[in-house]
Amino acid sequence: MFEVDTHPTVRGDEEVRAGWPTRFPAPLLFRGCARGTLLSWAPHRAAAVVKQIRAARTRAAVIRAAAVEIDRDGYAGTSLVRICAAAGISLGALTFHFPAKAGLADELQARGSAKTRDAVTRVVVLPASPLRLARALLLAVARLLEAETEVRAAARLTRERPCEAADWTSAWLPELRRLLEQAGAEGQLSRSADPEALTVLAAYLVTGVDAHLRLRAHAAPPAGADASRDAVARLAEVWDIVLYGASATAPRPERGDRE
Repeated sequence: MFEVDTHPTVRGDEEVRAGWPTRFPAPLLFRGCARGTLLSWAPHRAAAVVKQIRAARTRAAVIRAAAVEIDRDGYAGTSLVRICAAAGISLGALTFHFPAKAGLADELQARGSAKTRDAVTRVVVLPASPLRLARALLLAVARLLEAETEVRAAARLTRERPCEAADWTSAWLPELRRLLEQAGAEGQLSRSADPEALTVLAAYLVTGVDAHLRLRAHAAPPAGADASRDAVARLAEVWDIVLYGASATAPRPERGDRE
């Protein structure tokens, strides 16, 4: 069936080893084509690809809807039925991807934490002092909370489901603590300013920003509210007040401080 070369030969630039087949029979290579196997395989493959695309879209729709529902009403106040209604899918389609609400919440916490970790990574490599980097990191987290429903959902789930899944604060708070400790070691903080206390204060400020943004996202603004003053700008003002009281010297304005 096979023609086997018992002596090494040179074919072009390659040496053919002794004992290797030098030619495969045509019936072996094209037997499948003759029966239509390869020709019938293509439509099945295309159908499988379409099915995968639909499944990915369904999963993404579930995650988006769950983020909105949980951000607004919390873990206990959100049901799978409501998520299905918001996503426009059946309960069976949802449970195919997430059999239980806990698994969906775990996914949201993981996604929100990953997005936050990526933002923090981009900040800490900037050429700036530790105190400036701490400020930039804090505002980056606030911007994420403002722009990403998944991040707000992850923040809320971390408070409502402690120790259940990825802790959203672990994506940014340890790095902020490190920067403030480094600022203290380099003499950028006054002696009375405790880096740990500043870290706790920052966590409280972010919690307040998160609550404010959630209210703004799901409720009409109160009468007389100044819509032009966004939460990130307010946080920058408050943090700068903290820095003026905590810095050994008043910080000089730098380009991009108000961006």
